[in-house]
Amino acid sequence: MLFSRGKFLMYSNRLSYCLAACAVLVASTVARSADPADLLKDAGLTRSGDVYVLPDEAPVLEGIKSLRVTKVQADKESRARKALDLQIASKKKIIKDAEKEWHGLENRLGVITDVRIHNNLVARMNRLVLDQKQAMADEKDLEEQAEKASMTGKTKFVDDMATLAPKADTVSDKYKALAADAAVTSSIGKQKPSAPGAKVALGPSAEYVTAVADLTKWRSEVESEKIPLREEHGTHTVDVLLNGEHFLMGVDTGASSISLTGEVAEKLSLVPGPHDAVVHISLADGSVIEGHEMSIKTVRVGRFTLEDVPCVVLNKGLKDAPLLLGGSFLNHFVVKLDPAAGELQLTEIKSERPAGSSPTTSPARGAKPAVDLKN
Repeated sequence: MLFSRGKFLMYSNRLSYCLAACAVLVASTVARSADPADLLKDAGLTRSGDVYVLPDEAPVLEGIKSLRVTKVQADKESRARKALDLQIASKKKIIKDAEKEWHGLENRLGVITDVRIHNNLVARMNRLVLDQKQAMADEKDLEEQAEKASMTGKTKFVDDMATLAPKADTVSDKYKALAADAAVTSSIGKQKPSAPGAKVALGPSAEYVTAVADLTKWRSEVESEKIPLREEHGTHTVDVLLNGEHFLMGVDTGASSISLTGEVAEKLSLVPGPHDAVVHISLADGSVIEGHEMSIKTVRVGRFTLEDVPCVVLNKGLKDAPLLLGGSFLNHFVVKLDPAAGELQLTEIKSERPAGSSPTTSPARGAKPAVDLKN
C-alpha cells in the first residue's frame, strides 16, 4: 500500500507519540517498583513507629492476651487441686501413723500386767481405730472432691495454646525470610527515622517479642509437664480424660492395655458385642477375670491425646475390678514415675507407629487392698 507524504508523516508522528507514552509508563512502573516504601508494602510490611511489622502479629497478640486470661483460671484449678492433694496426703499419714502405733500397742499388751496401764493402752488403741476411720472417711470425701475438681481451664489453656503456637511459628518464619531478603533490608535501611539517632528496623515489635517469649515459656512448661501423681491404696493414680470424661486411673506400666470396669465403659457407651474378642486378665492376687477387647475414641493425659486406643472392658459387677492406664496408651511415651515427688512424666515418642496400635500383651495388675488397722 502506498502512502502520500502527508499521511506518512501523520502515522509517523502518531507512532512516535505512542512510543514516547510507553517509555514514560515503563519508566514510571520501574520507578514505583524501585521505590523502597512500595517494596516494603508489597512485602506485607507496615510501619509502626520506627519498626516495620507484619499484620499477622495482631491475631497472635490477641490470642496470647486471651491465653493469659485462661492461664489464670488454669493456675487457679492447679492450686485448688494441689490443696486437695495436700489434705489427702495428710489423711493418709494419719491412717499410716495410727496403724503403726496401734500394732505397737498391741505388741505391748501381751507383757503388761498392770490393769490400769492395760486399760489405758486399750483405750488408746480404740481411739486410734476411731481416728483412722475418721481419716479414711475424710480421705474418701477429699478423693471424691478431687475427682470432681474442674479441669476446664487447664484443658482450654492447653488446647488454645496448641492452636496458637503454629500461628506464632509462621509469623517467626516470615520475619526470618524477610530478614534474609537483601532487597527488604536495603529498603528498610533507606527509610528516614522518626528522630535523630533513631534507626528504622524490621520487626517483630517489642510487644510481640514479649508476648511470644511468654508463649514459648508456656509451651516448654506444658511439653515437659510433670503430671500430678497420687497414691491410693498402693496404686499410683492420675487424672485421665476418656472421651472427654474425667476419671482417676491407676498407672500400670506392666499392663498391656487400658482396663475399664463394665460400669465405667457403659458411661462411655462402650458396650461389648458378640464380635468383640474375649480376653482373660490375671490379677495380682492370682485370680483371672474376663473382659472384651474394644477401643476408646480419645484418651488424654496432660497435654497428650491419642485416638482409637485399645482397651479391655471388664464384665459388670466385678468387685474391686481395676481401672488402669496401661500399655495401649503408655507405650507411646517414655514413662517416668517419681512417687517421692508425686509426679508422672511423659515424653512423647516420635515414631511412625499409628495411634492405637497394640503393644506386646502382658497381664494387668490390680490394686492392693487397704490395710485394716486390726489385722
